[in-house]
Amino acid sequence: MKLIILLFASLFLSCSVSRQVVKPRTTITRGVEVVTMDYIVTDSKGKNLPTKIFLFDVRLSEKISLVATTVDDADSSICSTEEQMTLKAPLSEHLEAMQTKRQNLRVLGGVNADFFNIRTNQMPCGVMYRAGKCLKDSYDSQTTVFALLTDGTARCLSSSEYENFDKSLIAEAVSGRQMLLNDGVAQSSSTRLEPRTAVGVTRDGRRVFILVADGRRKEYSNGLSYAAMAEIFKHLGAYDAINLDGGGSSSFSIEVSAGDYAPINRPSDRSGERPVPNGLAIVEMK
Repeated sequence: MKLIILLFASLFLSCSVSRQVVKPRTTITRGVEVVTMDYIVTDSKGKNLPTKIFLFDVRLSEKISLVATTVDDADSSICSTEEQMTLKAPLSEHLEAMQTKRQNLRVLGGVNADFFNIRTNQMPCGVMYRAGKCLKDSYDSQTTVFALLTDGTARCLSSSEYENFDKSLIAEAVSGRQMLLNDGVAQSSSTRLEPRTAVGVTRDGRRVFILVADGRRKEYSNGLSYAAMAEIFKHLGAYDAINLDGGGSSSFSIEVSAGDYAPINRPSDRSGERPVPNGLAIVEMK
């Protein structure tokens, strides 16, 4: 706990584009903590704006892992051809179905994952794996990949890195787009503020930071830029980080009562939690 506070204090003192106040950490279980932050960003006009950030701090182990989610916890909900319609549902329902069907796990919470074809077949834009099985293998040059490997460590990969990666080592994977950090170096200077979901990994792959920032509500929260997210991940200790789907899709859900899940952030769609095709769940082995 002291380390994370020192890292955030360093960010507060050294950062010219942002300031933040860190609230107390909540331990869900050993190895998984939730951090909330009241963050101040400076927009392109020099105006200071509030942003609310939610963070899972996950230490991977034999007990703690990450699993790609689908509607009804079914591989068949993800279609791999343009002619088929992929299913979608709010992330909280993904988590509830996983908890119901997997009695060997305790589902602790999760976030939304890949961009998807929202106006056509709802298909995720990048690759996806579950339990070592590739559910979708098509991707483009913009694709980035978050992968949990068979040895229990995690990686964030660019499209070229994924192309040359040994796919037999991938246990779970979801995709994103922009690379935020690569080998500890920020990859974007964009300052556009939006609701965001992103994931970062330490160099040894043993610690994962999963971030959601609310946005599009001026008085409450205005979102983050790619540059600000890269800065946050770097100060947390991440070595690589990627941007997942944001906007109205951004959802940070935890268990609010036995077997029931709900977002603790405020998704920006007026209708509330947006249905999505996949997500990323934090789980504890029983």
